[in-house]
Amino acid sequence: MLIRRAHDEDIDQLMAIEELCYDHPWPREAFEEEIAQGDVGMGFVAEDEGLVVGFLTGMMGVDEFLLHNVAVHPDFRDRGIGRKLIEAAEELCLENEFQRILLEVREDNEIARHLYLSMGFEAVGTRKDYYGPGQNAYLYTKRIELE
Repeated sequence: MLIRRAHDEDIDQLMAIEELCYDHPWPREAFEEEIAQGDVGMGFVAEDEGLVVGFLTGMMGVDEFLLHNVAVHPDFRDRGIGRKLIEAAEELCLENEFQRILLEVREDNEIARHLYLSMGFEAVGTRKDYYGPGQNAYLYTKRIELE
């Protein structure tokens, strides 16, 4: 399994995974903006024998990384791919001396919430109806210990 930076050429595969994983997938333009803005937007992909099987996207701020999207193809779940993608984002934070990672997660996404908590993220708030009526988001943050 190779974890690498995402490129424009990966967008079709990212969109295919997104459509498999989410009821309301991001539009192509969102991926184009996130990946094409190399100075602010950032994406990583998990690649298995040339096939993109997972991804992570986000935006870099002054001293933090806002994680926007993580998805793993259903056929490749339970292999630690999501964890490896988040670890790549943590490494990016160390390289850029970012102090924390922020994210929102659906309150009913137990698998993702468990992963984030197991990786040292803390729940710090709630966004009511963030994903639609009755679909709240929890805010999570992880402090990055700069060496």
